[in-house]
Amino acid sequence: MSFTAATNGAASLAPGGDRLVAEVQNVLWSVPRKGGEAVAITPADLEPTRPVHSPDGRQLAVCAYRGGGFHIWTLRADGSGLRQVTDGPWDDRGPAWSPDGSRIAFASERGGDPVAGSPYRVWVVDVRTGALTQVTGVSGQEGPLQDGAWEDFDPVWSPDGARLLFVRGRLAGAALEARTVASVPADGRGPVRVEHTEAAAGQIMTPAVAPDGRLAYLRTTPAPAAGCTLVVDGEPVAIDGDVEPVPPRWTPSGELLLTVSGTFRVVRPRAPRDAEVVPFAGRLAVPRPRYRTKRYDFDAGGVHAVRSLHFPALSPDGRRVAFGALNALWVADVAGGRPPRRVVKADPARYPFGPTWSADGRSLVYAGDSGGLLAARRHDLASGADTVLAEGGRAYPVLSPDGRRLAALDLAGNLVVRDLAAGTDRVLAAALGGGGLPGRPSWSPDGRYVALCDRNRLNQRFREGYNLVRVIDTAGGGARLHALAPHVSLSDRYGSGPVWSPDGQHMAVIAESALWLLPVRPDGTPDGEPRRLTDEAAEDPSWAADSRTLLYLSAGRLRLLDVESGSARTVRVPLDYRRPVPADTVVHAGRFWDGTGDTVREDVDLVVRDGRIAAVEPHRARRAAGRTVDASSGTVIPGLWDTHTHPYQNTYGGRQTALQLAYGITTAVSFGGGAHEQARIREAVAAGELTGPRLLATGELLDGARVAYSMGRAHRTREGLRRSLSRAEALDWDFVKTYVRAPGWLMEEAARFAHDRLGVRAGSHLLSPGVQLGQDLTTHLQATQRLEFGHATSASGRAYQDVEEIYTRGGFHLVATIFTSVPLLGEAPALAQDPRVTRMMPPWDVEVVRRTAAAPPTADQLATLERETGVYRRVLAGGGLVALGTDAPLVPVGLSLHLGLRALHRYGLSPAQALRTATVLPARVFGADRDLGTLEPGKLADVTVVDGDPFTDFDALVRTVSVLRGGVPFEAARLAAAYEPAGAHPAPAPAPTGVRAADAWLAVSRQIRRDSCCDMELHL
Repeated sequence: MSFTAATNGAASLAPGGDRLVAEVQNVLWSVPRKGGEAVAITPADLEPTRPVHSPDGRQLAVCAYRGGGFHIWTLRADGSGLRQVTDGPWDDRGPAWSPDGSRIAFASERGGDPVAGSPYRVWVVDVRTGALTQVTGVSGQEGPLQDGAWEDFDPVWSPDGARLLFVRGRLAGAALEARTVASVPADGRGPVRVEHTEAAAGQIMTPAVAPDGRLAYLRTTPAPAAGCTLVVDGEPVAIDGDVEPVPPRWTPSGELLLTVSGTFRVVRPRAPRDAEVVPFAGRLAVPRPRYRTKRYDFDAGGVHAVRSLHFPALSPDGRRVAFGALNALWVADVAGGRPPRRVVKADPARYPFGPTWSADGRSLVYAGDSGGLLAARRHDLASGADTVLAEGGRAYPVLSPDGRRLAALDLAGNLVVRDLAAGTDRVLAAALGGGGLPGRPSWSPDGRYVALCDRNRLNQRFREGYNLVRVIDTAGGGARLHALAPHVSLSDRYGSGPVWSPDGQHMAVIAESALWLLPVRPDGTPDGEPRRLTDEAAEDPSWAADSRTLLYLSAGRLRLLDVESGSARTVRVPLDYRRPVPADTVVHAGRFWDGTGDTVREDVDLVVRDGRIAAVEPHRARRAAGRTVDASSGTVIPGLWDTHTHPYQNTYGGRQTALQLAYGITTAVSFGGGAHEQARIREAVAAGELTGPRLLATGELLDGARVAYSMGRAHRTREGLRRSLSRAEALDWDFVKTYVRAPGWLMEEAARFAHDRLGVRAGSHLLSPGVQLGQDLTTHLQATQRLEFGHATSASGRAYQDVEEIYTRGGFHLVATIFTSVPLLGEAPALAQDPRVTRMMPPWDVEVVRRTAAAPPTADQLATLERETGVYRRVLAGGGLVALGTDAPLVPVGLSLHLGLRALHRYGLSPAQALRTATVLPARVFGADRDLGTLEPGKLADVTVVDGDPFTDFDALVRTVSVLRGGVPFEAARLAAAYEPAGAHPAPAPAPTGVRAADAWLAVSRQIRRDSCCDMELHL
């Protein structure tokens, strides 16, 4: 592809030279000073950013991510002589040359602690010797804003080299406030002093000092009035255009090199309108992978083996295993070969999960929502009696060894212990990190301690950290964090342990997708080196009472391991299901849109046989059919897709999937969650045991050494990645997603596996290097990046020609996840009174919808939304594929898809064009258009019936009457009737005294969205 623009492309001009070096889409390019052809000088896998020339112009320093960590590299101005200057497990960012060219200053986490955390401080490296010197945050150093947590970053040298200037940010509440430029002696031997404090609202970044001492920096402001402003000597400079958030660079003549509206400009601060543009043109190689696309098996009928046994738990005597599958709980004999016994069968609108055993092996404790919201329940295996142990929202319940107390997570991530006899609850610990719940609790044998997996946060600049073992003292409430090894994260916070052995001597944990044994003392403190027990993929370990036998899950198989001998065998559990064959159906449509064009037909019969469309014909009265759907007063369209979801059944129970159907969604795509849980949901829906849309499933977010979400899976090694991917074939993934910290080698290998072994798409948040490394799409236009800003949009939300070229001519696809559409609720407050809100949504989302609907969108919010949808409109006009998604449940489930569609229509798309982003285009993006996306003969009968005509009144689209999913009917009113009104939910227990139930439930929303990838502007 060709390009003549750079979205967030940093540039550096060689002193006295005739060329500048610019970063465009993750590659460094050499450009003539007067403009001309851009020549690539670095490969994509280097991921260089913030290039800066040495004082003599012969070298460049960059911050690069090659290998999985940010480090300082140098290279010659022509790209040769590449050399890594810093290394290690810590990130090093923002290089700046000393005036004599002998040293590079940078911001780094090094010197901190991988468990307690490691804030950024300013360091200096000697380029010749590699010697490192810490210059801020040293012991005894005085300075401003040091009365709490603070971060130092973006260093730059004073003209005489005597001092280093940098940004100092302090933690204010839960956010980092960066409004101070400070300085320190270049050797670190002296106090830090304030050079400038920004008075206006916003965050400052990338200071630059002119040869005459003038100070420039950028000031960014958040949504909805997001933008970036150049400030020089404390005064904003009126730049004509969109200033992009990359470092400004002073020239020897006192001008500034900036990136503005996709162009490189040389600006005189006192006469900004007289800027000189450096025109350029280049060609970025984006070879597209060729592979045979998966043929989906969607048809009804036939016998199918269950692939996923979810959250298996070994009984104390080691003879039985309990697990979830097909929306039920089962018990099987570990001798294997005999069919399991179903012990808990859920209504299709409910969801049971996470069984654990009582110490005597006579009952199971699990989480289930048969009574409304998730509760801790006990099921007596002999009598079948099912009793509630704790309500108010509970996940992952487990009894203490003596059976008197219950440990569980509430839905806000707090560890809660209930005294069963007294009926009282005690909150022992709040979750350290957001983005989902911590891991399942595990009791110490003496019942004093509870261990679980939680995530730290290494610093306040970036949200990622490590999944660690957290041990809480139930007597005093104190907690300690332990790592399996320095800078080693447990794999995820779903099924990675820790699980305490009954004799108290070990914890079983999962790291690099393998099973490990960690020796521990009675209080959970590690007591020796961990030992790896498996070379194969492993998760969900559980112990027998003998502390010798471990059961774990490996790519859909149950494996029983003797810890002492190391021998393991497979426990065969024969379990299968049939997909129900729907009755032949005729749908009489008053208005009918088949998705193939713009034409809306009237008075049409859609004839369905065996779940597929047999014919589309003019209506004929008394047409023979096993079932008739009267949509004569409504409009029939293809079933809607939500192309970006995450399964949060551990919080929502059965509501999430039912809500999707009730809003007309017949296909959902998961972009990350527990691998075995997604396979379980997909099978339960296909079997008719769970109410929901068909699910295209993936695994966890395949990440690097650091993670954010509970669903993130950490990898430092290729062996660990390959273990994770080995589950993909067994569980038949439909997509492979890498995440923010995944290094280039991981992104490339995962994409190759997706294509060659599975025939499915691969993608991530990262436009670049994703497009260069063989991925197929991005899951947002722009969301969390590993850089301070990504390569897709500027701080104000604008994208330029380089981005649009990739999506229109590069064979690369875009999932539009329009968080900025949520404020449109304020223009339609009646939506908050819809039964799908008041009955089906859980109380935390009910309150979010109510509060958001009560506030009309502001002019800034609407302008932001218009800018974003303008990008999608231009990509579509250029022939690109845009598929609409929501990232639910980070936003209200189901309803948010309609807000996104309204936004697309409001800002320029016709009804048919907008609907294509949620019907035919997603089917094409995921290679499912042979079966889905349009209502043509031979396609699956995925149908949404709307009360009204969205082609004349687009807002009518939200009024879903019913759907067919593969010919299986669901009525929206009946789906809503399966749930209790919102007012029926009491406050979560234990709730703070005097707090309204609605306000207390908002803690769940805050935990779901805490540390999330995007600003959703929800009213929490």
